[in-house]
Amino acid sequence: MGSIVVAALVILAVFAFFKVPFSDNMKYFLVAFVPAIVLLRYYAKNLQLMQTSKGIMITLSLLLVAFIVFLVRSHDVALS
Repeated sequence: MGSIVVAALVILAVFAFFKVPFSDNMKYFLVAFVPAIVLLRYYAKNLQLMQTSKGIMITLSLLLVAFIVFLVRSHDVALS
């Protein structure tokens, strides 16, 4: 899951470079999950490592749900 951390750091660096407020734009950190999804596809399709793919899929799903719950709880994402 290091790819999520690296992608989140890149997004944070872009925010810092353009002086964008961090707390108002938390939903853009959902893009940090894209590299992990691409890695999951690579493991499943090309390397055929199904045990690794299952582990990554479960971990990625839990992290994504936790992040979405955090966004909803922090009122960054309007539900209506």
